[in-house]
Amino acid sequence: MRNLLQQIIQLYPTNNVVVAMESGNNASGRPGSLLPGPDSNPNSGLFQLTNAQGVPQEALSICRIAAVRITSATYNNAITYLPAPTVEGCGADCEAAVRSYLPVGTTGVDINAGGQTVGQGTVLINEFGVVVLVGANNSDPTFVSTCKAEVITK
Repeated sequence: MRNLLQQIIQLYPTNNVVVAMESGNNASGRPGSLLPGPDSNPNSGLFQLTNAQGVPQEALSICRIAAVRITSATYNNAITYLPAPTVEGCGADCEAAVRSYLPVGTTGVDINAGGQTVGQGTVLINEFGVVVLVGANNSDPTFVSTCKAEVITK
């Protein structure tokens, strides 16, 4: 998720984002920065949102983010994804099962986490740790953590 947030900060600095947390809480604002900084810090653990004037708002635990939706935007093909690490165990099995269940092109997908819908649409990207759901014309991309997905319908 940290890798994606770094790119969202760079590629969508003036777009509003809605961040769905695994608890069911939501926060919205513009992508601000990763803390502790700089945004390239591989040990950052918080994602801070800003208001339209660039004033820092709440900071969100990266480890608890279920999904990030970029409103009124189109998916940016410049986004890159990390290679899959060599991992084993229940967490890796669950993550792989979600990606297997949602191949690229799957339509009518709803993903719930924390008692709320965190993503809806068509699967555009299916990479280790994340699926990206989009609306018509690749609009309103939603980056959903495959580790946080709880209820999936298609």
